[in-house]
Amino acid sequence: MIHRTVGPVFAATVLILVLHGVLPAAEADSPDNAQSAPTALPAESIPFFHTYNLTALFPVGAAVSGRGANGAQVLTLDDCIDRALAGNPAHAKARENMRGLGPAMLAAWGNYIPTVRSNYGLGQNNRTSSFLDPSGVLRTSGGISKSSFGSLSMDLNIFDSARHYFELKNARLLRRERESRLSASELSLVDQVRRAYIDALRQQQLLSDAESQAGNRREQLRLAQARHSVGSVTRLDVLQAQVDLKDQELIILQRRNDLEQAKMQLSRLMGSALDSDFAVVDQFSIERLELNLDKMIEYAVANHPGVATLEHQISQQRNNLWMGRLSYLPTISTGLSYSRTDDGLELFPNRDKGRGLRLNVNWNIWDSFGRYKRNRDLEIQLNNLNYDLSATKMDLEQNVRAYWLDVQRLYERYLALSESRDLRRQSLELEQERYRLGAASLLDLRQAQTDYSQAEVNFINSKYEFHTSLSNLSGSVGRRVEWLQEGLR
Repeated sequence: MIHRTVGPVFAATVLILVLHGVLPAAEADSPDNAQSAPTALPAESIPFFHTYNLTALFPVGAAVSGRGANGAQVLTLDDCIDRALAGNPAHAKARENMRGLGPAMLAAWGNYIPTVRSNYGLGQNNRTSSFLDPSGVLRTSGGISKSSFGSLSMDLNIFDSARHYFELKNARLLRRERESRLSASELSLVDQVRRAYIDALRQQQLLSDAESQAGNRREQLRLAQARHSVGSVTRLDVLQAQVDLKDQELIILQRRNDLEQAKMQLSRLMGSALDSDFAVVDQFSIERLELNLDKMIEYAVANHPGVATLEHQISQQRNNLWMGRLSYLPTISTGLSYSRTDDGLELFPNRDKGRGLRLNVNWNIWDSFGRYKRNRDLEIQLNNLNYDLSATKMDLEQNVRAYWLDVQRLYERYLALSESRDLRRQSLELEQERYRLGAASLLDLRQAQTDYSQAEVNFINSKYEFHTSLSNLSGSVGRRVEWLQEGLR
């Protein structure tokens, strides 16, 4: 009988621990559900937004889209990121700008292709005149005069001070710059979605805690009423407990409003209707990160999309400067032409045909220092871009260092607040028992309740402040940091 009882109890206990994240689920260790290790799939070989999500680093349990307790759709962080990348208007503009790259490349190649022109014209003039000859006879003269003109010409710019060569290079660089801008837009959007998702989770946790605290306030009111019924406390304890319960209900209303605001911001980033009904799921836990700060900075400076964008702009500006310097050279062009003209009376046409081959050399020898001024302006713009690049790299290094220190601080703060919350909970339980036995006053119980509520709020905030700072760190590095752990230790 004992053996038959222990088995189900033990199985139920294990199941409860798994559901609460205390013990890892067996499915999480299976090959089908295991997270991809950084060495199995390099970060550079997979789509950017799939490498940025940090849920693989600190999973609590496998989160699957479904329906929440109130029937609302449950969206994971990956779901929200995918919807934002597909529906966010600002990111759609970055994708739309990519459409202009094809025509720009064709126009650059078109400089090496001849230009062909043709035209044709047709005219007719009917003219007669009457006059009397010396003998007095009325005579007429004139007739129908027709004219037509047609031409076909082909022009080719053989050498245009090397502008065609550098324009083709700039067209290729423009493509790389737009791709870097698209990656930067994607990085920024994913970071915003992650922040909004974390904020929604935080507000959801705070609301749940406020509702739990309301239950404690009701228990506090029940104890006060019970003690008042036996005459051990005055009516003042009951009234104070009622006031505390009403105040907590107002806090619940505020928490619900904050949660709706956070969800509305998340919907806005996803490009969805602002009144969309969905639920978020907590996929995050906290562990200590082991990363090499210097290698992390080196990776950020070398691979961040903002740095790549500036580098492509510098290369384009350097090509523009070369075009300005080579503008002192001549321009050489050639052309072929064919023309035909028919002009005269209908019975006596006059035809004229022409063929031509021309070679033009155009050399702007002196333009009153105009080219000198343009080249000096190009040099200034190039130097300014180099200064911007240096400042961007310094900003990235500063941000990575600051966020890395912040992550470490918030991790230690989380541990301290977790311990403080447990101590405040134990103190509250002791004060509730002492008040029930008549060994403590309502003032002591209320103080313990206030201390525990604040400790719980601080603990919840510390958890999501840690993940927000972790998101900041990944945004500064330019890729989610857990994919870089093995190489940055």
